[in-house]
Amino acid sequence: MPSQFIQNQRQRFSSWWNSPIRKRDRLAGAVIGAMACFWIVSLGRLAFSAPPASLSQLALWALGGAALGAAFGARYPKLATCLLLPFSTFGVSS
Repeated sequence: MPSQFIQNQRQRFSSWWNSPIRKRDRLAGAVIGAMACFWIVSLGRLAFSAPPASLSQLALWALGGAALGAAFGARYPKLATCLLLPFSTFGVSS
């Protein structure tokens, strides 16, 4: 039973990965990329910058990261969805 489930999931992923990219995929990739890179850049900036980090610089870095993430997600939507989805849900809780 579990091997059948895994085989079905693998087949679904393979058919999704090999299907043509639609506008919906590009939009989802851009949103996921923007959210993920926002968190990656802002937390990375806090971790690796000098201790008194100004809020305006942090905001500029975070917005720049979000813009680059959105561009990456729109250009490579399936790759961005697979790699960046865990990072885009960071900070979202119930």
